Amino acid sequence: MDNNNPWLRAEIAQWLREGIINDQQAQALYARYPAFVAYRPKSDGAWGKVIFAVLGAVIFGLGIILLFAYNWQDMHRYLKLAVISVGILGAHGSALLMGRSEKANPRVVESIHILGTMLFGAGIWLVAQIYHMDLHFPDGFLLLCLAALSLAWALPSVAHGVLAILALLLWSGVETFEFGRHLPLASGILLFVLLPLAYLQRSSSFLACLLLALPVSYSFTVLGVDDSYLFVAALLLLSSYFGVARLAMTSAYPASAMVLTSCGSVVWLPLIYIGTFTGLPALPSLSEMTGIDSLYLLLPLILTLGVWTVVLARPASRPSLPEQWLESGLVLFVLVFALLPALFGADMSGLSRVVFNIALLNYALLYVFRGTQYLKGWVLTLGCVMLVLLGGARFTDLFHSLLARSAVFLLLGLLLFVIGLRYSKQLTRRKLEKPRA
Repeated sequence: MDNNNPWLRAEIAQWLREGIINDQQAQALYARYPAFVAYRPKSDGAWGKVIFAVLGAVIFGLGIILLFAYNWQDMHRYLKLAVISVGILGAHGSALLMGRSEKANPRVVESIHILGTMLFGAGIWLVAQIYHMDLHFPDGFLLLCLAALSLAWALPSVAHGVLAILALLLWSGVETFEFGRHLPLASGILLFVLLPLAYLQRSSSFLACLLLALPVSYSFTVLGVDDSYLFVAALLLLSSYFGVARLAMTSAYPASAMVLTSCGSVVWLPLIYIGTFTGLPALPSLSEMTGIDSLYLLLPLILTLGVWTVVLARPASRPSLPEQWLESGLVLFVLVFALLPALFGADMSGLSRVVFNIALLNYALLYVFRGTQYLKGWVLTLGCVMLVLLGGARFTDLFHSLLARSAVFLLLGLLLFVIGLRYSKQLTRRKLEKPRA
């Protein structure tokens, strides 16, 4: 585990200044949590072994495929089938045998299973080529997804879960852009088949891949219906992430809260920034939409409203600190003043731009506060970048006189200077609070 004692000591000093604890209690806490703890070795080499094992398996598999591809045309079709079968069975069989050994590295075994699944995926198209099958080629991605999905649950395997996500996105994407078909089944598989696996495995990386893939998959579905619904549907779906994150803090998997917030912000903030330029597109009211069209907006709407109702109703998940209220309030602010009126047929093109600008400005100030208060450089950098982007965007379309534009630059520069000064003071205070050697 990382040494969090310096952070805790800084918090103790803050509690002492605010009168929450007295001098004797502060000294006792300082003695209990020294600035430096004994060195504890980390398993830093674990992921290195995994990366090299997976890369080695993939490169080895590609080498085998290229070797046989060179002589593929001259081989008999039965020999071709034998090569495909031996490659798949050999990879999975050797992984199963290796897994019986107590000294075997589970991640290396998993990488060999991945090699076998990749050979299975290549074999799908090779068999179709051998027998000259004129089939619907996106179905090959679906078969690969089902194979990876089965092994993800059977082994269980996080790597196969990620492979299933990639194959699922390829399948739904090709069907949408090449054949104009919308496939809600892809989003259903992500939610009801892969999400439980990520929860059971407690894998943050797997959960992050799934949470980033879900808006993409759902966007493919909405694009197949009407692209004018895409912006609103994406915002509705992402706003539920922040509510679920509040609920996850008190669940059996509290680490998922940070993953939900981070993945949601990665897509939510760029969409808010785009909304400062475009606003919300004109939409017909829900009563005027056809049944299937309204369903793709109603589902994320019901999910979002249900999640946030539970969050605000439960004392354990309800925000308690001012910055938590601000962060949750910004999501609800966009939801109430921009998304909900648009769903009921109101013209939100003008007002929504104002809402998005206010929300983005408050997000930037929130990140600046967190970055300077808790000395998180990357959070502070994000907040400053957002301020610069927002100022630059409004510089081009809001301020027309040279005097107003110069005032914007002066205010932005002064604000960044004050931010840097506060960060420097906080950093100095943190260093002074560390005990002397």
